[in-house]
Amino acid sequence: MTRRKIIDITALVQKEHRIQIPIEVRHRFKLEPKQILWLGVQPIDRAFVSSEDFFARLSVDGRITVPWEARLKCGLKPGEMVRVYLYL
Repeated sequence: MTRRKIIDITALVQKEHRIQIPIEVRHRFKLEPKQILWLGVQPIDRAFVSSEDFFARLSVDGRITVPWEARLKCGLKPGEMVRVYLYL
């Protein structure tokens, strides 16, 4: 399966390791709640940490939850800035 990077955004890791997808992105690409997305995250402040790709479900309020494997590999904590890659 080939991947095609659609957009990269900067986001804040919120409480319970959730990331908000901006409403402009959701409307532009017609992302629906409960849709499965292919994402990648990379911490901004640590240049030598590779991005971690995973699948996540978009919730009704436009957030996704980062799986614990990706949190552990990237060392993500709430309040940290990350770069989010959205693939289709």
